[in-house]
Amino acid sequence: MSKKLVQSICFLLALILALTFNVSAATQAELEAQIAQNNAQIQANQEKLDELKEQKENQQQYLEALEQQIKAVETKASNLQTQVETIDTEIGKLNGELKQLGNEIKVINEDIDKTQKKISETQSNISLKSDTLSKKLRSAYINGNQSALKILMGSKTLASFLTRLEMMKRTSERDKKVITEFRDQVKELKKDKSKLEKDRTQLAEKEAQVTDKKSEQDSKKATLLEKQKEYDSTMSGLESQYGEIEKVMERIDKSSSEYKDYINKLEAENAAADAEIDRILEAYYATQNQQSTTRLPASNAAPGESYQGTGSWYWPIGNTWCYISSKFGYRDASISGWGFHGGIDLAGGNGKLHGAPVYATRAGTVIAAVTGNTGYGIYVLIDHGDGYSSLYAHMSARYVEVGNYVTQGQMIGRVGNTGNSRGAHLHFEIRYYGEKKDPLNYVRNPN
Repeated sequence: MSKKLVQSICFLLALILALTFNVSAATQAELEAQIAQNNAQIQANQEKLDELKEQKENQQQYLEALEQQIKAVETKASNLQTQVETIDTEIGKLNGELKQLGNEIKVINEDIDKTQKKISETQSNISLKSDTLSKKLRSAYINGNQSALKILMGSKTLASFLTRLEMMKRTSERDKKVITEFRDQVKELKKDKSKLEKDRTQLAEKEAQVTDKKSEQDSKKATLLEKQKEYDSTMSGLESQYGEIEKVMERIDKSSSEYKDYINKLEAENAAADAEIDRILEAYYATQNQQSTTRLPASNAAPGESYQGTGSWYWPIGNTWCYISSKFGYRDASISGWGFHGGIDLAGGNGKLHGAPVYATRAGTVIAAVTGNTGYGIYVLIDHGDGYSSLYAHMSARYVEVGNYVTQGQMIGRVGNTGNSRGAHLHFEIRYYGEKKDPLNYVRNPN
């Protein structure tokens, strides 16, 4: 192998690894920037693949570059998936805001109806009182004070005079009351009309907000559809690349020193990953023996998705269709470097399981949550409190941290292809005080 070619591949691997594990982003703009970098790297990888493809003596290097290209494409897929989830969440938020605005508009309309009804009744009362007052004023104008004097002077006795005087007094008080009520109703009418105008203004503002929110919602739905299409296209590209790996594997000379060196390298990385898990479990159990077990705070990082399984152990991928691509026990190390397989691999065929939710098989405490370039890639290790622990490896994303308490069926991550992995799948283990057990003795596929 030429020195120049080795340097090129090393540089290629370094760039891909840097991209593979940088999948989190705080904003859509950052995700767009990452996806742009993904696209640039994928293009560079493709140029290298085109250069190596026809060099029969460099099939092993071609395979390595192809696997790194797959990881780069899956990184892009993960970023797109995050975008889709974020946009979907924003649409859900907009739906909630539109529902709230709808409720507010309903209340305002009901208030407007009540105010209009009240104004109508008040105007009717004012109209009646206005007619009565007009007649009285007209009569008073025509007769002046003579009418009142005639009534009083017409009394033949003192008692009659006093009675007529009292009646006139009461009539005067009723007139004053009518006038006072008239004035109050006029004031109330003005107040109600002012309120009506304010309500109508508020209604117009709320309706404008609804229009804006619906416009924003339509825009986000269009963006969501666009990103979903890009994600589907990216995953379709992965499917053909997974098939290409199988073709290259058939052509590689497995007796070559190059192939053997590569397998040895993978085996060393996998042994180191297993040793790390053993160390974590040993240290954790030593700590537990020294203190009483406490229930740690629940995770607040998970998206909130969960599923209801059956039995005391849940299937770690829920009801999503998958098959067991590799069982528990010894197998041909092949390109993965795993001789003894300490768990089961759950796949969907041609990477179709990539991004599927991963769920906690039982409740427990997260004692390892790793995002890095290890044999297991991105993985989560959960202790269940009775000597049993479960491992979920090669994920594309994780949603829990060390110390989180997770409930059974809680979403903890997504299926991926990180670490020493050939194609998107979930490596799932169950251990009893660190000893690997066949998971199929505990879980069953619901499909």
